[in-house]
Amino acid sequence: MRLASAALASAAVLSALVPLFAESPRASRIERRLKKALEESEQRAASGIAEDIDAALMPGTPLASLRRLVRFDQCREDIFFLAGDELAGRDTASEGHLKAAQWAADRFAAAGLKPVGDEGTYFQNWKFGKKKTLNVVAFLPGETDEVVVVGAHLDHVGKGQAGGWSGRIPHPLAGNDVIFNGADDNASGSAAVVEMGCALGGMKTTPKRGILFILFSGEEKGLVGSRYYVEHPIFPLRQTVAMLNFDMVGRNRDHEMDVYGKDGAPELAEALERVNARAGMNLKIPARSPGVFMQSDQYSFHNKGVPSLFFTSGMHTEYHTALDHPDLINIGKIEEIAELGAALALEVANMEGRSTFRKIELGPRLGVQPSAVPAARRQELGLQEGEGGVVLSSVTKGYAAARSGLKAKDVIVAIDGRPLPEENTLDEFRTRIYDAEEQVFTVVRDGKRVEVPVKYGAMEEEKK
Repeated sequence: MRLASAALASAAVLSALVPLFAESPRASRIERRLKKALEESEQRAASGIAEDIDAALMPGTPLASLRRLVRFDQCREDIFFLAGDELAGRDTASEGHLKAAQWAADRFAAAGLKPVGDEGTYFQNWKFGKKKTLNVVAFLPGETDEVVVVGAHLDHVGKGQAGGWSGRIPHPLAGNDVIFNGADDNASGSAAVVEMGCALGGMKTTPKRGILFILFSGEEKGLVGSRYYVEHPIFPLRQTVAMLNFDMVGRNRDHEMDVYGKDGAPELAEALERVNARAGMNLKIPARSPGVFMQSDQYSFHNKGVPSLFFTSGMHTEYHTALDHPDLINIGKIEEIAELGAALALEVANMEGRSTFRKIELGPRLGVQPSAVPAARRQELGLQEGEGGVVLSSVTKGYAAARSGLKAKDVIVAIDGRPLPEENTLDEFRTRIYDAEEQVFTVVRDGKRVEVPVKYGAMEEEKK
């Protein structure tokens, strides 16, 4: 039964409840649904409820305007298109990826955003190997020549082994499905960024700084599209004041989001907290960023000195499998993060000053090139069920690893006596080494387990 014909019949009850909502800065999705239903209701003029809900939504603020422009039904349509079988997993440079790019360009054009790509299009063209691919670029002009970048990766991995086998999920859960739809990774972030662009375009406002929306190709191949952009920027990087990246934002607990990068861009984190005081999401913003910060497109900008934040709702068992389907996405969460992200982009675009930049040191302090143990080597290395390992592909002279006696081809299986997990091994490895001053690594070397004490510190060249 529709809300307008059933729930609104109890107008007096709703009128009593809505002022309670107004006391909270969250302005939850329930309020927004009520507002939208009231706009269609014949009782609107007489009930007085609409005015109460207007108060709850804080009229006159950018967030209130954005909440009227970001629509739940459109977010749902976005996700089901981007993660539909028709696009076959949006592999870099594939037909499905190019269809998704054209869809995004059409949406940006309809919102009145400016094309700033090659030859007056919404596309920045480049090649992945011999294949032609592209980043989607759309611009909301500002009053100055400075720019805020808002991005997400549009590509995924295409097709994989039948059944969605990932080393974590047995075949029967996905049957014969070979399409890795990538609903969370990263139809969720792409949909959110498109909604941000369309909402800000719909506000008909001119911020102090321009806002550039980018949907990257090639993230799954190693951040290739974002690296291409920072090497061939449409707007000079010295004029780029911030990068906000959204990757996997549609799963796990309601209203929750992890945000990394505070230690590299403190004023951006402060701006986020100001905006979220009204939006009311439950944001987890650690003082120090974990290793996963290196694994999405904001890292390409961070490496060029651009203050950056990374938004993600975290990992799940469907990651990089044929089970990452659109019906698992929390559409309301996409709606929330689109509203919050657009409000933040506008806040940063209008800030008086620029955020400071601080280099976030993650893996280099140890000085190794790590990779997860291949499944084929697990038995050889004596790894038990649930136990993971990190292979050191290389060890750089002068860093802590080399000084402590770690060698290329060593396999680290435990740190301070705690085994590394089989799932998300690299992320856990990078997280554990981030804050340490001294640690003991358990290493498989020449078929035996040995313990190697490691002391962190500056490179030998820096001490001289």
